Amino acid sequence: MFRSVAGQKYKFRLINGGQHFGYRITLGGLPLTVVAADSEPVYPVVMDEVILHTAERFEVEVTIPQNAAVGESWWIKVSVNLC
Repeated sequence: MFRSVAGQKYKFRLINGGQHFGYRITLGGLPLTVVAADSEPVYPVVMDEVILHTAERFEVEVTIPQNAAVGESWWIKVSVNLC
């Protein structure tokens, strides 16, 4: 969970340091803008979730909506992707 400020942009580096499974990651249902993959800049792509396989890294940017309540929290959800 992370606390946020309305209208603020946050950058996260997501890393799968596991050995066997991919991870499906969402940030509170907010759109994710992928700006780097494996530490290399990429053309920004907006998506609802990312799937990280073993040893992959993504840098994503998230912009908090202007109408977010003061002190609102957003859950970082990670689930195992067996495919």
